[in-house]
Amino acid sequence: MRSKDKAFTEVAGFLAGVPLLSNLSEASLLLLAREGRLKVAERGDILFFQADPSESAYIVRNGNISIVLNSPDGREMVINEMQCGDLFGELGILTNKPRSTSAIARTKSELYVIPGRTFLKVIECEPQLAFRMLEITANRLQMSSEREGALAFMDAQARLARLLLELEKQEKDTGYITISQDELAHRTGLIRQTVAKVLGKWRRQGLLLTGRGRIVLLDYKALKELENKILV
Repeated sequence: MRSKDKAFTEVAGFLAGVPLLSNLSEASLLLLAREGRLKVAERGDILFFQADPSESAYIVRNGNISIVLNSPDGREMVINEMQCGDLFGELGILTNKPRSTSAIARTKSELYVIPGRTFLKVIECEPQLAFRMLEITANRLQMSSEREGALAFMDAQARLARLLLELEKQEKDTGYITISQDELAHRTGLIRQTVAKVLGKWRRQGLLLTGRGRIVLLDYKALKELENKILV
């Protein structure tokens, strides 16, 4: 088999295995495989900026992509994380509006890029896909609303405790959390100096250990109590 044919078959197989696309017709899958392309993003690469034209949709093949909201004063906040099989960037195509967020590769990632016109063609032929995307979008909006609502009533320590406990659940098999202070700041809406100050305080109190971009949680009970602290 020629390398080009092999690559085409591999891409078609990947797309068929994506839960969102699993019920598409063979013709639609072949269209996506023929007109899309694979893209490798290195850690820190920006796929698109907030307010950029919405020209493509993305499916994560491997890696981790942070969806980031930028404030007028230059601050950034991670509002979602895209992982293997997740689709993102489709909302701007459907609404014909600029990007409402930025997308940044958290780790080295491989993505499948679908041109906007191709994406719209498939939706026209596969109306059930639109309903499934609507459900996904609604779930994401609900999660974002819950996150924003929680942050509005949490102080810096509660925000950090909540995020660290969430990350520990995701990476529990490793025994530690791999994340930088800059990223902690982005994902909690805090400045880096505040993050460093809180982590230093918790380290002295024996709540956790830090070093070389890694954090080990020691006192889950104390962190849980901090997470539940609400501003009054």
